[in-house]
Amino acid sequence: MKIKLITLAIATVFTLGAQADFLGADHNWNNGSSAAVPAKKASKPVGIVKGVLEIAGISRNADNKNTIDPAFAKTSRPCPPFCINATNPFAPSQVDMVTELDMIHAAEKVANGDTTVLVVDARTPGWVKKGTIPHAINVPFTKLNSKALAKDPMAVVEILTSKFGVKDLDGVLDFTGAKTIYNFCNGAWCGQSPASIRALLAIGYPEHKIKYYRGGMNAWKALGLSTK
Repeated sequence: MKIKLITLAIATVFTLGAQADFLGADHNWNNGSSAAVPAKKASKPVGIVKGVLEIAGISRNADNKNTIDPAFAKTSRPCPPFCINATNPFAPSQVDMVTELDMIHAAEKVANGDTTVLVVDARTPGWVKKGTIPHAINVPFTKLNSKALAKDPMAVVEILTSKFGVKDLDGVLDFTGAKTIYNFCNGAWCGQSPASIRALLAIGYPEHKIKYYRGGMNAWKALGLSTK
């Protein structure tokens, strides 16, 4: 698939204008805090699935009494912006929703050198410092959303060509070798990865190469899975 850059800014103004993000770049997403708790030996095994304790360095907390990270203990963050996302907030685009097991397998592929797959944390750096999925890279939604696309489309194109496997052929975007992206943020109430995904769809990124982990770090940490 190829998209002419000269039409990108115009398309952004009209197409994404209707999907304006209410997630301002100056919004403070870092409303939680977490403290590292030493892992304890489990009284009973804590596997990823039956008989599997670790995949690509990812495992679950072995302490049977471990509790949720305090950063995700709040239940009533104000909406907007912390509204509950639909199962597929990108309809009619066919973006696949994925689970923790899918994310683990994607991370395993990355760890094994598969360059066709990318696990992307779309959160702001303050959240990423609290822990992210192993083998993920951080591409903050503030650099890849409708506002960023409208303000400086070439900066977005730089992200696509340097990280996502897209080629810029003299002003035409070639998505033939685009990587399959597993995008996530903080969970069902987080709008950061959806904002990035909408921008990717608007710029022409193939929808079958975009995966959305709706559960995000909230679900990941609720299952006691490893972070880096």
